[in-house]
Parts: sequence; C-alpha cells; structure tokens
Amino acid sequence: MKTKSLHAKTHQVFWEAIASKYLEDVEHGHIKDAFIGYVILDWVNDINTELINQPEEILNIWYSFEQYDKWLLRSMLNPERIIKQIEIIYYENQKEIIEALGNDDPSYVNDFSVDFYLNNGIDVPA
Repeated sequence: MKTKSLHAKTHQVFWEAIASKYLEDVEHGHIKDAFIGYVILDWVNDINTELINQPEEILNIWYSFEQYDKWLLRSMLNPERIIKQIEIIYYENQKEIIEALGNDDPSYVNDFSVDFYLNNGIDVPA
C-alpha cells in the first residue's frame, strides 16, 4: 500500500500555473478572472497542500493514495470542466460577489472566494 502521493506536487504546480494566468490582470478590474484564480488556489490548497500533511484524511476521503492520485490526474486532464464549474459559481453569485467586493481592488476577492467554493464544491469528472 502506498503511503505517499506521486502526483500531488505536479497537481499543485499545474493548477497554480492556471491560476496565475487568471490573476495576471487582477489589478485591471477583472473580477471574474480574480475569482476563478483565487478559487483555484483555495481548491488546490484544500485538496492538495493541506492534505499532504494529513495522510489519514486522504485515506478517509479516497481510501488509498492510488485513488487520490487517480483523482488528481483526472482533474489535470479536465481543466476546462473544472474552470467551467467555477465560472458557474461566479455567475450564480455575481451580484453577491460584486457587493462583497465593494470598491476594493479585485484582488480582495481572495478574502471571501473560499466561502463560495466551499458552499458550492467542485466535482472532478470521472
């Protein structure tokens, strides 16, 4: 039985690169892009970075590191489907997101993006 993920670091680098593309123009007022970028970072942190230090949680959720690694790989094979889910979360909550942001710079979306992600979840295609 494996006791360590083979793909967690690759998964983190892959998704952080995608997030950084969305966050490039954050200071130019692109709220939707800021939201997508920060939700990706929230998601990667929750399912990857934090879990690596909690192997028992990986086993509780995926039952084995092999299943966890397969799940990580599936998410990297379907980035457009993951991003589409985040766009839907944004559009369904756009008014609330804009109100929460107020007159602040779009980078402040990071202060509350995790709440929308946690309330809606992200499904990795099978």
